[in-house]
Amino acid sequence: MSWYKEIAVVRVEHEYFEDFLSSYFELTLTKETKELMRRRGIVMKEKAHNIFSFLVEEGNSGFFDDDSMKMEFRPKDPNFFLYTDMGDFDMLSQYTLRGKSGIVDVGKSLEREDRNRYGGSLFLLEIPLSVEYQEEMVLKFKAKFLRWGYIIVSNTGNIANRSYCMESSEDSIAFRHPELIDLPWQGGDKGVLIASSEKIPLRARNIQKMTLYEMDAQRPKFRRVVQKNIEPPVVGEVLEKNVSKNLVVRLLYV
Repeated sequence: MSWYKEIAVVRVEHEYFEDFLSSYFELTLTKETKELMRRRGIVMKEKAHNIFSFLVEEGNSGFFDDDSMKMEFRPKDPNFFLYTDMGDFDMLSQYTLRGKSGIVDVGKSLEREDRNRYGGSLFLLEIPLSVEYQEEMVLKFKAKFLRWGYIIVSNTGNIANRSYCMESSEDSIAFRHPELIDLPWQGGDKGVLIASSEKIPLRARNIQKMTLYEMDAQRPKFRRVVQKNIEPPVVGEVLEKNVSKNLVVRLLYV
């Protein structure tokens, strides 16, 4: 009966998700790595949807200096790049990430290669086998910081003469004065954009709630509630390129 010992553990974490746990990816072993693992008696075990363990048979005589496992990191979420800070990542280039013990900032650790990216692989993860890994390899993805924006659209088409303001349930989030904008998907129609003053880290789940007020033009101190318990904007709901690359946007119909 064969006994196995653990030689390396890869954990994937993403700031965007609650408790950093993301299942929107897959690690795919290359053909050459599968053959190397077969020859060296290495097996891969999925301990959780974001944790992968590599084990070798007891009595293994060791590895050569050039022995390394390579696997493709493939995101499965079409919105991955909308909420992930990848720095100056070039979509057309191939990248390699060389694994090491401890926390690895993926966005800052990718090495760009002089060749084009292939398939749906985001980068190639390389794990040298001649190195002893004292800790887990934690591949950490950072979330983007973007301003929140709300586009108010009138069901009656009469919005230009109305005045609005937005308030958050948290004092740390403040909103700018509204501005009248052209709705890029509706030729000639106008909408009102209310955007946060500062950039906010994107999260898959937020507890903040917003309230939209309409101001009384004749009595500036008076206002009425238009909508309460408004959810934060959702990545991918409205293409931010239609408004601004620095915004994540939610539509509000009044």
